[in-house]
Amino acid sequence: MNLLGKSREQVEQALARKTRDELIDIIFSLSTVEQHFKAAEIARRSGMTKRTILTDIHKGRFNGEYYKRAGNQITVSASGVDVWRKAFESS
Repeated sequence: MNLLGKSREQVEQALARKTRDELIDIIFSLSTVEQHFKAAEIARRSGMTKRTILTDIHKGRFNGEYYKRAGNQITVSASGVDVWRKAFESS
């Protein structure tokens, strides 16, 4: 099942007739192999500069985790991006 780019309502419709076991399988699949994003990808999708994103990564604002595969190759998990974006929501 591809939920990429779907609205919350579309996801709800796609999952409406799934059994509990099917939902657990989907959640498990999504949680074990999580997509990672480069700073430039996050910046482009968020309307910010890459430098701003890198600063926030190093300050721990992406759930305190990132992966550094090489000196110039840093990625952040989708859940880390979600935590970062939720920090901008008003309380």
